[in-house]
Amino acid sequence: MPTRFYPDATAEAEAPSQSAVIVILSRLQAGGAAPAEYEYVFFRNDERVAFAGAHSGPDWCIETDGQREHIYSLDMTHPNYLRNLLTKKSDLGSADSDSLFLRRIAYALLQAAAPETRGKYQKRFLVITTIEALTVAGISATEYQDLISFNGYLVLASLLTPARGG
Repeated sequence: MPTRFYPDATAEAEAPSQSAVIVILSRLQAGGAAPAEYEYVFFRNDERVAFAGAHSGPDWCIETDGQREHIYSLDMTHPNYLRNLLTKKSDLGSADSDSLFLRRIAYALLQAAAPETRGKYQKRFLVITTIEALTVAGISATEYQDLISFNGYLVLASLLTPARGG
């Protein structure tokens, strides 16, 4: 059975099942000149089962068809970040492949950290990595060949916050 991640206990209309993992951003420390630090806690059945950390990556502002989009990233370009997440698989009760697990947990991290408010411009949040990081972490090329490429990185997960209408 695949792991089901929820950003928090109130994010879904229905209560999460017993096997669901709730992901909470427990701490965000803006770094000024240094990358921001994110700390996450994973709960199952109201019990803390794991924790993980991440750093912010590069930011971009792009314009496509006259629409501006701000892009923010979580940096998973170091193999140790990926290996650390993979060590959580058994703690979280996941039977997913390593590649699918990394994608699903990356999306859960974005959901837990992304702001709920809309701004003047569309915002996209990415979890980025590299071929080298995936290879060193033990993910074979056949498992990541369908990942989208962006600005020299591979995208493990993407979350879009549309611009406010008006």
